[in-house]
Amino acid sequence: MNNSMLEPDPKISIIVPVYNVEQYLARCMETILNQTYKNIEVILIDDGSKDNSPVLCDEWKAKDNRVVVIHQKNAGAGAARNAGLEIATGELIGFVDSDDWIQFDMYETLISAIRKYPEADIAECETNRTDGRKEPFKNEAKNVAICEKTQKQVLEEFFRIHGGESNYGIYTKLIKRKVLENFRFVEGTISEDVMASYYFYTHSDKVVKVDKKLYNYFQNQEGVTRKSVSKRDLEYIDAFGRIHEDISKRWPEFTEYSQINYARANFTILGKMKLYGYDKKDANLTCELAKMKKIVRQNFKKLLFWKMSLSRKILLIWVCI
Repeated sequence: MNNSMLEPDPKISIIVPVYNVEQYLARCMETILNQTYKNIEVILIDDGSKDNSPVLCDEWKAKDNRVVVIHQKNAGAGAARNAGLEIATGELIGFVDSDDWIQFDMYETLISAIRKYPEADIAECETNRTDGRKEPFKNEAKNVAICEKTQKQVLEEFFRIHGGESNYGIYTKLIKRKVLENFRFVEGTISEDVMASYYFYTHSDKVVKVDKKLYNYFQNQEGVTRKSVSKRDLEYIDAFGRIHEDISKRWPEFTEYSQINYARANFTILGKMKLYGYDKKDANLTCELAKMKKIVRQNFKKLLFWKMSLSRKILLIWVCI
């Protein structure tokens, strides 16, 4: 038997970090526990919530024996997911954020895709971004495209060589356990998804992509990113700096693209600082702004001719003035 083949009815471990989401947790859990694919375990990691979330987690555990609960001191999403990985028993691993929800056939669809392409180490779907005010999303697509991609093709998408949207979310992915054997999320950062997705792709021979929106990403209007930039936003730049350093050693053919992505990350945060401001009394942020502007100016031509929207190119010109 091919070592890549799945067992007849493989268990999926779904890891869900929970922090102050008492108003959203029921929506999330109902869509997970009512999956058409039944052999799942759901690991809820209460990351030191201060609302009623810990009690709700325990109530879900009492309702369904497939639910496991961990209570820990607040340490962030990366640490919570690591705690889940420590106890996960599934042959396949998925991640869901507790304020999001998923289509009832999400995991059945992703497992079917891996069965069709058994050499794939990851199956992933598309995302429906919603503010939650509309009716729950319904998939109308009947003929769904399923496409297997090589590691090189997936990295081209990760670095957005051919344009396209960013693809750093870990929540759309169903991952074979072997990919995660030596993996742990970077803790204490808000950009752990970027580093994680990069790791998953560089440790997978092939990925199968399902052209269907199966994951509902909740864009909370109260937490929209129109906030002044803080030191934590700089972690996004740091993530791409680490990736650039790593890929230059392991996949030199992607060095130029990773360097452009690093410059683009600088541009993203610089643009936010220009649009939404920052604490000008913070000497460190003022110093970082000067560094970002220097890097963006050095890469101005490359960024200008990169595949970006016209509005982004106008913003690029403005931040470089």
